[in-house]
Amino acid sequence: MKKILVLSLLAFTACKKDNATVQQLDYKGKWNISRTISKEYTLNNGDTIFTKNDTSTFEHGAAYIDFQLNNKGGGDVLLYRNGGIDSMSYEAMTHAFFHLDSTLCEITSLADSSFNFNTLIFDNTTVPDKIQVTQDFFILSR
Repeated sequence: MKKILVLSLLAFTACKKDNATVQQLDYKGKWNISRTISKEYTLNNGDTIFTKNDTSTFEHGAAYIDFQLNNKGGGDVLLYRNGGIDSMSYEAMTHAFFHLDSTLCEITSLADSSFNFNTLIFDNTTVPDKIQVTQDFFILSR
């Protein structure tokens, strides 16, 4: 019994809470928006019904996202398109996911000169017994 107690205490003291922030991938800085794809669809018993599927293409420099990130997994993001600028808060969640304000974003591809991610919004109050999904896909380049 004493051996089990000693081993339990050792295991307990060896477990230390890790307060480190999420190590984010390197996508700091300004990225040109090449294309965006906006989709809205409803999921109902395995069926997908699209209600919106729009694509917008931008000339180089006409639209951009500027990730102004700190080393603690946070920061701000500026989005410039259609002549207007929007500021959002940024929070790293994992290597593949981050939040822009309260919107969940998923990184789908990242290289030195290209970066793709999409937003993911679920709304189950729009249509009872169905899930309404809104996704915006961002295709970025340097």
